[in-house]
Amino acid sequence: MKSVAPFEIGITVSDLDAILPFYRDLLGFRVLSDIRVPAETSRLTGLAPDGYRVVRLESDGGDRIKFAQPGKPPVPAPAKAFALERQGGHYATFIVADLAALYARLLQAGIRLDSQGMVDVRAGLRMLMLRDPEGNYIEFVEYADLGAYRPAAKQ
Repeated sequence: MKSVAPFEIGITVSDLDAILPFYRDLLGFRVLSDIRVPAETSRLTGLAPDGYRVVRLESDGGDRIKFAQPGKPPVPAPAKAFALERQGGHYATFIVADLAALYARLLQAGIRLDSQGMVDVRAGLRMLMLRDPEGNYIEFVEYADLGAYRPAAKQ
């Protein structure tokens, strides 16, 4: 496989209009597209039998995430206390420049964290974990030396 662009992660949601303000307004993602796919096409893709709506978002660093709402409500995933308690579970990781500022903004917005505040995972790496309004886990990390972790990354 020869990848030609960074990958996008897709997450199934039950209410796109309810989740968008969290990513767009609180986290600052830009909406790139908002597309409706009819049932005839969505069945061919293997994604949904009854059509779906997909919204693509991008961060200021070029991270992309897309949320898809199927025509019929999806089956809720069982809630777990920890992100890694369920086989096939997932979480998106965003590498940020100022974790303390993001932490303060999240607390001010009343967002409940799953981590015990900002956690020093190891020397030079701090993180926090939370769930978005639909319960999807999100990890935010800050590296003291991003170049050592990802040499091609801009600091």
